[in-house]
Amino acid sequence: MGLGRLFTRAAGERVPPPPSATAYFNRITDTSGPFSPLYVYRGAMRIPGVYRAATLIADLIGSLPWQAFRERGGDLVKINPAPSLLEQPSPPDTRITTFSAWALDLVMEGNAVGVIAERDSNGTPTAVTPVPAKFVGVRLDEDGNIQYLIGEDRYSPYDVIHVKGWCPPGCLRGFGVLETHLYHCDGEGTLNLAAELQRQAKSVTHHGVPTGIINVENPDATREDLLAVKDGWLQSQRDRTVAVLNATTTFQPLSWNPTEAQLIEARQFSLLEIANIFGLPPRFVGASSGDSMTYSNSETESIDLLKFSLGGHIVRFEQALSAKLPRGTYVKANLDALLRADTTVRYQAHQIGIQSGFLLRSEVREMEDLPPVEGIDNMPTPASAQPPIPEEDTTNGQ
Repeated sequence: MGLGRLFTRAAGERVPPPPSATAYFNRITDTSGPFSPLYVYRGAMRIPGVYRAATLIADLIGSLPWQAFRERGGDLVKINPAPSLLEQPSPPDTRITTFSAWALDLVMEGNAVGVIAERDSNGTPTAVTPVPAKFVGVRLDEDGNIQYLIGEDRYSPYDVIHVKGWCPPGCLRGFGVLETHLYHCDGEGTLNLAAELQRQAKSVTHHGVPTGIINVENPDATREDLLAVKDGWLQSQRDRTVAVLNATTTFQPLSWNPTEAQLIEARQFSLLEIANIFGLPPRFVGASSGDSMTYSNSETESIDLLKFSLGGHIVRFEQALSAKLPRGTYVKANLDALLRADTTVRYQAHQIGIQSGFLLRSEVREMEDLPPVEGIDNMPTPASAQPPIPEEDTTNGQ
């Protein structure tokens, strides 16, 4: 029996997840191995570019307000307040904690999963217990119905919220960054190469024996003498002591330049590949694309980030959550925060809207999170805010 059928709560009431659910999922995670950056997402988050790209997408999606609308007479009417499932899906965690964790799993693992833990008196889900996607198996039973396997229990789609990422037709699970870019058939993927570059760069800072040449100017030095000088030099470097050379022996270091060795260029190329993997503009992960960035195309790039990088993830969440609410109810992410322009541009747009008659000043104040002012829509427009009157043409066409 699924967790969602164990208990209900009154509509609008908020209570934390049941102890049984908490203990159940703690039991799963306790047997999964340590939860640290060394193991979560197979260590990919230790790569700085991957960490930046993944958390950027996760936090942007997690910070979005989620709203519900109900269809009435052909129109969508906003439900206020929003359902508990959207405001705080997994108490006592905050909304951003739950949604950002889900978004991170969606990006990295290709799936975001939660078991419905609470329902109201109408059977509508009000809370979920998020489950790491790597612990969830999906299969078809003998009757062709989808089953979710978590630990030793089985759940039907009725008890599970599943946000599925990109996949070929007919697949029960989505594909994420890890499956497609961490390992290839030859054992090396794009992220493996990025991690190897990071390891090589790190080794540069761990100074072992400096590369160089020991010049022995004594013409009578034998091979044994030269080997003895070399062994003494190596021993002093291993012991981190000061080397002692005589007047006829000098050391000439061979400087190792990371730029000349193309490590810097290789890591920049790796960042560009990571940006492509996550669908982000290169500058968002600290990569240089070689193109100059101006204010105008920087603003356009922010819109492109929403349309081409986050859009697919957001729509997947909207449709998966809408499917769990009553028929005729739709979930939409409020994108105003991401699309919010700078103050000057916003105020100019508000002024145009008011003067053109399709915006009220009370509506503008609501957009700007300002308190309402009684009767503001009936107040006369200041003369300074009136559009300029074109001068009369006195030339009579001459």
